[in-house]
Amino acid sequence: MKLAIAGKGGSGKTSISGTMARLLARSGQRVLAIDGDSNPNLALTLGIPADQMGSMPTLPNDILLRTSDGAVLTQTLEEIKASHSVTGPDGVDLLVMAHPQHANTGCLCQMHATVRTIIDAVSNDARDVCILDTEASPEHLSRGTAIYADALLAVVEPYFKSLETGRRMAVLAQDLGLERVALIANKVRDEREEEAVRTFAAKHEIEFGGLVPFDDCFIAAERVSQAPLDHSPDAPAILAIDVIAQHWAGVRA
Repeated sequence: MKLAIAGKGGSGKTSISGTMARLLARSGQRVLAIDGDSNPNLALTLGIPADQMGSMPTLPNDILLRTSDGAVLTQTLEEIKASHSVTGPDGVDLLVMAHPQHANTGCLCQMHATVRTIIDAVSNDARDVCILDTEASPEHLSRGTAIYADALLAVVEPYFKSLETGRRMAVLAQDLGLERVALIANKVRDEREEEAVRTFAAKHEIEFGGLVPFDDCFIAAERVSQAPLDHSPDAPAILAIDVIAQHWAGVRA
């Protein structure tokens, strides 16, 4: 199963991506998490110590070779993981797309293509899970980074700008050819806010993919630089994310 998690900046997509990855690993699946954001923060959500974030390995430019027939990896996925991934708590393997260290160094087109090809290389075995935490923008869709995902989950808050961003991403994902696209309602405080997301999804013919209640556990975890799952494993939001993870773990395009 290959899942792309998208959303407006601040919607909670990285918190959900990392927590889903660990919960699925705990349930016995082999999980590869890819931080596809040029401002990478997935490591902390996975439980990798904050003091290691600045020294995380990133994918090199030379593992993708462009040919007349397309693009191919110059190493196997296992070789890439062995040399460029970090294994976090619960056995989740993390690949970081990029972490620009200097200004005016050019675009990340090559790296988006590399991530796209890596996702394609992930096994379709039922025990293998790949979770892509995308850019907080539609760029990963315009560049086709998520084209080989089985589904895209757009994380939205129950407010218009966030919902509209989710709708735009859903439209682009469908245009990319993804057959399963859904909205995940996050930070929902009451039934009125839940209904607002459900109504918006129905109006625009987008699947409602799950709900995560508003929970201070994420803020509290951030304050002490901990993963939400380590800080508050039994919090209502964590339990809700577990339900979503187990449901979507069986999705195939």
